[in-house]
Amino acid sequence: MHGFFTFFIPWSNLSGAYVPKIYEQYTQEYIDLSVKKHKHLAEWFESNYHFVNNLRYCKQLFKDYRMPMLGHNDIFNLKFMLFDEYFKIYDKLTYIDFDVIHKGLPTLNDRKTFLNVDCAIHYTEPLPGKQIHVKTLKLCEIFKVNPNRMVWQNNNGVITISKDVWEKMDYINTIKEVYNKAESFANDICDETMFNFLTLYKDIEVTRYDNQFNTLVRKREEFDCHNGNEFRMFHFTKHTGKEVLNEELRNPNSILY
Repeated sequence: MHGFFTFFIPWSNLSGAYVPKIYEQYTQEYIDLSVKKHKHLAEWFESNYHFVNNLRYCKQLFKDYRMPMLGHNDIFNLKFMLFDEYFKIYDKLTYIDFDVIHKGLPTLNDRKTFLNVDCAIHYTEPLPGKQIHVKTLKLCEIFKVNPNRMVWQNNNGVITISKDVWEKMDYINTIKEVYNKAESFANDICDETMFNFLTLYKDIEVTRYDNQFNTLVRKREEFDCHNGNEFRMFHFTKHTGKEVLNEELRNPNSILY
């Protein structure tokens, strides 16, 4: 059984978290519209959907899992603790960022391509010198791991994992192991770096999702160029992308509808 899940916890509610200014502009209307779209997405994939916005529950997860809270990256670890929680119910899960919103209807082939994976994200060619590449290689050096593939540029806005692969990853314990061994460098490890390194460290084969399933929108032009009827999952990232999403969710004539 497959499920989608996401969470929305204003970052200012977790100590040390960086708060994008636009997050403070989000209203209940924005949240309700996003959840409604996510529910429709799950229905088209014949899957369940879970939306988490209980701050007390999320803070309790850190205690239950004995997950260190280091600062601005803490909120990203919520998705992995939620993976572990929902694998008590499902044998395959997809995490989507709260600002991932689809347009169009998935074809049968879209659904098969998306779901017939054991571990999948969207990634692009390596970007040497950029943070993910540099920091992943530094972790490989600390752990004496010889990369058996490229250190690609990945985005964790859409992640699908099977329960079997999750157990092989031992993700929660491995995060703790990394934090313990990396010492002060642990503060600089974003979740993309962690996922990139952990799949190398545990020798996990990662399927590359086409950008149809995680199309980054950082400005208006990156949204408007996809004005056809085909199915696409947009990821409205950065402050500028979220401004586009804020406008489109409230526009009844948007291609999102």
